[in-house]
Amino acid sequence: MVVAGPDLLGKTGNLLHKALSAESLRFQVRAHNYANANTPAYKRQDVEFEAYLANALDTRSGSVGLRMTHPRHLADQGGGATPRIIQDYASTMRYDGNNVDIEREMVALTEVAIRYQVLAEQLTRQIRQLRTVISERVV
Repeated sequence: MVVAGPDLLGKTGNLLHKALSAESLRFQVRAHNYANANTPAYKRQDVEFEAYLANALDTRSGSVGLRMTHPRHLADQGGGATPRIIQDYASTMRYDGNNVDIEREMVALTEVAIRYQVLAEQLTRQIRQLRTVISERVV
């Protein structure tokens, strides 16, 4: 999904967009885990995003935001709220070193699909509100 401009939907819209991208990545990673459930020595992967998002939203974190000193500088678009793929090397499910639990991955895939649907509905609602504001005529 491509948003026309960084400030088109505001901070909430940008965060919803980043969350949708993170859930899409998370679904791909979980599907990859499921596909490699029988691959010897495969280590499952996951996506870290919520901690980065919370840190980006926390105004008390002491982090310094970007400041535009020239009109052509890029604006700060949500800080470090970027998803990151991590691997689980700490556990092993089988003797061949694989640590993918198929039931766990299926539950996780379902959770990701539900979260994605909820986020997409919220973003759609925000776009509808923006469309309503734009189309209203002042008499």
